[in-house]
Amino acid sequence: MRISYSVILTTLFGLASAQAYTLQKTSSTAVIFQTDGKPVSENQDFYIVDQSNKAKVLVRVEKFNSKQAKAKVIKGNISSVQTGMSLRPVRSPASTQGADGQMSTEIKTKAKSRNAWGLMASYMMSSMNAKFSYGGVNQTAAMSGSSIGLLGYYDYTLNKNLQVRGMGGLETFDAKQSKETKVCDKGASADCNVKINYLSLYAMGKYNLTKSRNKFWIGGGLGYLLAMGKSSTVLDTSLITSNQVLTLGLGLDIGSGTKNVIPVSLDYSLFPSSATVSASIISLKVGFGFGQ
Repeated sequence: MRISYSVILTTLFGLASAQAYTLQKTSSTAVIFQTDGKPVSENQDFYIVDQSNKAKVLVRVEKFNSKQAKAKVIKGNISSVQTGMSLRPVRSPASTQGADGQMSTEIKTKAKSRNAWGLMASYMMSSMNAKFSYGGVNQTAAMSGSSIGLLGYYDYTLNKNLQVRGMGGLETFDAKQSKETKVCDKGASADCNVKINYLSLYAMGKYNLTKSRNKFWIGGGLGYLLAMGKSSTVLDTSLITSNQVLTLGLGLDIGSGTKNVIPVSLDYSLFPSSATVSASIISLKVGFGFGQ
């Protein structure tokens, strides 16, 4: 009978051990735990639990092999755990079973693609060169200035590398130059200026250069700017109705928390030029979003 009890206890202990993931090493931002061939997938979440099975730290798998996995700390105080603790999967990984009941291949599940949305504030640096005539003399105003804008945005994820960003909001093109003589506003002012309030709509493709939660990207697209208010001492404002721009950008979407993102971008928008006017905008955008 004693032998039978020993066999039973050994069997139960072996079954329990087969399902356990054991913490092996820790650092301030990552952990390494033993898998010993048990199913693990990329971006799978685990709780590090204490003896009472209470979750202490949430980690996410970055790399793994048949014996161990490396996971980054997502939430919790890493100083509250120690080597030897067990890990409990938040969700089950995808796997295929061979004829012998063991994993025949390791299948890496894709991270869930999430769309993001939020608000962005824009600091705009505008420039315009305008040619005009006063008193039979050709003049040129090289104007520049700065303004702010406010935009809402939505990022639609196509795959792990590509996203489409749509933006819409209010922006102001504001530029001026002071002349030595009164040649602007038909000789009434030495201040050459242009100020246009736009309702702006943009569509931009983004290519992610990094695969981590903090995504560095480059992109390009088009913008449609509808003039809502306008004034100028060098341009015929009756001709200003709407504009289209070509936009190139680069940025960094910073993961903040489990579902938040801080988008940062630097965009260059070029207006179509004519024989008398050329203009562009450089804008620095910073915002806060959800759903990353």
